[in-house]
Amino acid sequence: MGFPTRSSRFVVREILLVGLAAAASFVFINHDNLYLSHPFRLSDARIESYFLATAMAYLFLRLVIVALELRLPRGHSELVRCPECGQWLDDPSAAGLEAHRRIELTPKPSRKEIVSAVALRKAVDAARFGNLTHPMESQGPKPAARIPANATSEDLVAALNDPDYLERMRHSPRPPVDPRFKR
Repeated sequence: MGFPTRSSRFVVREILLVGLAAAASFVFINHDNLYLSHPFRLSDARIESYFLATAMAYLFLRLVIVALELRLPRGHSELVRCPECGQWLDDPSAAGLEAHRRIELTPKPSRKEIVSAVALRKAVDAARFGNLTHPMESQGPKPAARIPANATSEDLVAALNDPDYLERMRHSPRPPVDPRFKR
């Protein structure tokens, strides 16, 4: 009597729960008959009281099922956290801690790597969305600024935010690094 799908098992389980709740509501409302002090007779209650008692019994059964399915979290009695990185260690001994420290973690990028990555991202975004300007903002094509040969990556990032930066840099008192670069 296997059920082929998960939804059919769910439907059968819910029907059984509602049936059990209906039986419980019938016994609850007609509990006088359980004393066996008189012949069996039904209560004078309206049908709505049976529906209400069935709903309450169903909710009680649902809460009991949810409470039974809860599990306590497992303790980490044999595991210890690394004091430096916070990862769980399988071997809490000193040798296990030393073996964990030998694992090379990804180094943090230097400032130069961060600046070049930001410049690349901004350059890609500028190339992708460069011609998408609002019609009210465009007064005509703007010529591209010539990039000097001795511009650093910080200068390029600053030039993305300030178009006149490269021109000011070319005429600054700082001497060019490349002798072929003329002012």
